Amino acid sequence: MKKIGVALGGGGAKGLAHIAMLEVLDEFDVDVHMVSGTSIGAIIGALYAAGRSASEMREAIAELTETPRTLKEAWEAKELPAWLGFIDVDVGRSSLLKVDRFLAELEEAMGVSTFEALPTPLKIVASDFWAREQVVFDSGPLLPAIAASFALPGIFKPVVLDGRVLIDGGSVNPVPYDLLLDSCDITIAIDVIGKRKPGDELIPSYTETLFNTFQISEKTIVVEKLKACAPTIYIEPEIEDVRVLEFHKADEIYVQAGSARDELRRALTEALR
Repeated sequence: MKKIGVALGGGGAKGLAHIAMLEVLDEFDVDVHMVSGTSIGAIIGALYAAGRSASEMREAIAELTETPRTLKEAWEAKELPAWLGFIDVDVGRSSLLKVDRFLAELEEAMGVSTFEALPTPLKIVASDFWAREQVVFDSGPLLPAIAASFALPGIFKPVVLDGRVLIDGGSVNPVPYDLLLDSCDITIAIDVIGKRKPGDELIPSYTETLFNTFQISEKTIVVEKLKACAPTIYIEPEIEDVRVLEFHKADEIYVQAGSARDELRRALTEALR
């Protein structure tokens, strides 16, 4: 039987498209041999590796987004919405948001606390800030690895682990399918970096500049990686004009991911022949 590996990339709220892609794998009832993830891909990848189905994740997201509200609206109302309710505002030197409560809820949802306890092997990518290099976690406690992987600079606090300052894994490996190539016969890479178009103003705002500059670098890394070594299946859902923290747009994201679901279904059918 062919060993299947799934790599879930970073992209903030656009990463909810991963759930739609994983629903296709659940349809095929495939036994995933290994999962790798970066940033939001690390979060969803950890849940999937822990045995949570894509449909369970979709239901959980639906509960969190019962009251859609943009971050701007929530900020002005001094009321954080359900989808952001696990994050505490902490305007400090190096970060804006803390995620302790979210991580506690995530651990409860996973039902395990270490890589070794996962039913499916998992690899999580973070970036060593000072060494400017990739750090791959595949053993030990899960939560520090996940927190490091989505520690987007300027938004989430870096994670200090074993003397290293760790930040978002998208800085070095936005879609970590290369970590699966030696162990899997079929590698599926899901790239959810998405696209942005100019708004009413051609010149971007400060936050738009911060997020999109980071994603320009991510996209460049992925393009060069694909030239060097390609996965068996590369899927890039056409997610457009969804910002990093706009998790309240879950339904819109699923709709935009529809054609990519069909593409993955066709590609997987062919690969499994």
